[in-house]
Amino acid sequence: MKASGLGRNPLGMTAIILAVLVAGSAAAYADRVGPSRPTSRQAPKELRGTQAFERMVTELDNKERRLQKEIEELQPRIDTAHRRMVARGRAYYRLVRAGLLPVGGGFEALVDHATTVERLRAALSRDVVLERKLTDRQAEATRQLRRVTTEKAPLMVQREAMRRAKVAMREGEERRAAFLRAFGGASDALPHLAIYGADTGPVAGEPLVRFSQMKGRLSFPLTGRFEVLTPHKPTEEGLQLVAARDAAVRTVYAGQVAFVGQTDHGETVVVQHGEGYYTVYGGLQRTEVKVKEQLLERARLGWVLRTSSHRPTLYFELRRGRRMLDPAPWLGL
Repeated sequence: MKASGLGRNPLGMTAIILAVLVAGSAAAYADRVGPSRPTSRQAPKELRGTQAFERMVTELDNKERRLQKEIEELQPRIDTAHRRMVARGRAYYRLVRAGLLPVGGGFEALVDHATTVERLRAALSRDVVLERKLTDRQAEATRQLRRVTTEKAPLMVQREAMRRAKVAMREGEERRAAFLRAFGGASDALPHLAIYGADTGPVAGEPLVRFSQMKGRLSFPLTGRFEVLTPHKPTEEGLQLVAARDAAVRTVYAGQVAFVGQTDHGETVVVQHGEGYYTVYGGLQRTEVKVKEQLLERARLGWVLRTSSHRPTLYFELRRGRRMLDPAPWLGL
């Protein structure tokens, strides 16, 4: 991120805050009064489209399960018909091969023999027809299953894309809610200063005093040598901290990550410290924390990096609720 580009639009953050506040208030009101009527004719169509899509996928799922079950149930019937056909075929072959051997037993024995052979032949014919019928049905069910699977594949891809879109929207709502809890305010300009922030790493253990008692004693948010630039406008309370080289960004006090995402100051992390206090770290090229993560004092949030000929620059704010505070006295500047 360009150092000169950070904070050029101090009203950008306020505009975002106001938009989020209005959206949050509207959502809260909607929750209280119950579901509202659609404001657009397109909304019911989209809802109907989603319902039709889900019905289509459900029907294909059910058809796929029915075909799979049918194929599985047909196989043992085919095996049974085949074994019976083979057994009867062998018996029929033995009887036919015997020919007129029973003639020695007289006319009645010959008639019985012929009757048995005919009955066996008829049963064998039925077995052949049944096996063919079952095999043909299994083949047809297999073809139908392949068609259903082919039709279902792109729908499953679309369903996964829709699921991911919903997850992204939900995450966006959570990020906006986190942003709402973090922002609001304005004050004086600060002279140009050069500071050195020691990289001592996180401070172990619980803080000994509350954030409100840390005025003038907060840790510096950057490690190594950096310069504090004068705000571009008197109403802008955030500080521009310009590092001499790539620098780690560290939280000035223990707290919980309330927001990670893009603002008009670039990639931004907001840390909540209790008592309504928040610190804002903007312009990061790389972040290493996530929302709701508990942090020790001087825990690393990410990095500001040199890009092209522009020096690494961190935008730093201090807020209490929606009111901006001048961070310089809190840092002992």
